[in-house]
Amino acid sequence: MIEAAVCGASGRKKRARDTYVTAMDVAAPLRAAARQRQARSEAGGTTRRAGQAPPYFSRLPLPRGPGTLAGMNIRQLATFCRVAEVGSFAAAAKALHATQSTISTRIRELETAWGVELFDRSHHRLQLSAKGQEILPWARQIVGLSERISFHLGEPDAITGLLRIGCAGRIAHTWLPRLIAAIRARYSQVRFDIVLGLTAPLLQKVKSGELDIAFAGAPITDPALEAVSLGYDEFVWMASPELDIPLERTLAPADLVRWPIVGLSQASPHHPAIAQWFGAANVEYDPVISCSDMGMAAKLITAGLGIGLLHRSSHRNEVLAGLLTVLDTSPTFPRLEFVAVHQRNNSSALVTAVALLAAEISEFPHA
Repeated sequence: MIEAAVCGASGRKKRARDTYVTAMDVAAPLRAAARQRQARSEAGGTTRRAGQAPPYFSRLPLPRGPGTLAGMNIRQLATFCRVAEVGSFAAAAKALHATQSTISTRIRELETAWGVELFDRSHHRLQLSAKGQEILPWARQIVGLSERISFHLGEPDAITGLLRIGCAGRIAHTWLPRLIAAIRARYSQVRFDIVLGLTAPLLQKVKSGELDIAFAGAPITDPALEAVSLGYDEFVWMASPELDIPLERTLAPADLVRWPIVGLSQASPHHPAIAQWFGAANVEYDPVISCSDMGMAAKLITAGLGIGLLHRSSHRNEVLAGLLTVLDTSPTFPRLEFVAVHQRNNSSALVTAVALLAAEISEFPHA
C-alpha cells in the first residue's frame, strides 16, 4: 500500500509528507455504503426515520480542519490498510517507518470517529472485525484515489511509502536494478522492499497483499490478479563439452534423456512447459537433479553433471568461453513469457505506473 499526499497550489514545491486530501468526493464509497445499508435495513423491517444513516455512519463527525475527511485522513486510512495486510501494529510500524504507538493512535482515532472496532484484538494476530472487512475495500479506494490526484497534479514528491516488490531470479539478476533506478528518478520519496522467489509463492503474496507487485513467469490464471506482459525469454538446451554430446545432428526429446537432466523444481512456472515438451514426444521427463534456482542449475550444468534448459542471453559468455555448448533440438523449446502482476482491484496509481515502466525497461523481446 502506497501513501499519497496532495499539495495545494501554493506549496507544490514542498514535500507533501503530512498533507492530506481534502476533496469530499473521495468519500463517495462510504456515502453509497450508508445508503445501501439503510435500504437493506428498511427492507428487513428495522424502523428508521427517512434519510437516517446507519448507526456507525451517523456518528461520523463533519469534516473539520485541513486534511480531514469525515473525521479521518488519508494517512490514517493508509495505516488501516497496512495493518490489515501485515496483521500487527509492529509490522505496520516497521513498514511505514513510524512508531508502534503512532500506528495504534491512528487506528484508535479512526475507531473513535466511526464508533466501530476495526480489528478483533482477541487473537495473537490482529484480524479484521466484520465492520473492518466491510470498510477495507473502500479505504483502499480512497487511498488509491488520493494517490491518483497526486499523479494528476504532477507531484512526484507527494508519492511516499514502501513499494513491496517480488521478483524472479532471472529478472533480479539482469534488469531489475535499472527499473529501481528509473522508479527512484521519478518518485524519489518511495522506498523499496524486494523479495526474491519462485513464481507460485510470489503470486500468493501478491494476492494476500503482502506484496504490491511481482515480476514473474506466466501464465497467470487467477482472476484476482492482473498481468502486464514483460516480453518473452528464449530457453535452449545446453551442456558442458565434457559430456561429449554430438553436435553435428539435431537432437529429439528421446535423444536428450540418454544423459542426466538438470531440471527445475515443480514450483517453477517453467516445469509444466518442460514436462509438456517431453510429453508431446511421448517421453517421460524425469530429471536426475531438480533445482529451485536457475543460477544453481546453470552451475551444475557447467560442471558437467547433466544437460538442462538455460536462458540463451544469460550464458553467452560461457558459450563463447567454451564452458557450455548449445544443443540443436527439434522441436525447439517455446519461448516463455514474463509478466508484472498486481491485484486486479488495486487502485494504486504507482503500482500501475511501475508495471508499465517495467514493460518499457524489460530486456525481453515483446514479439
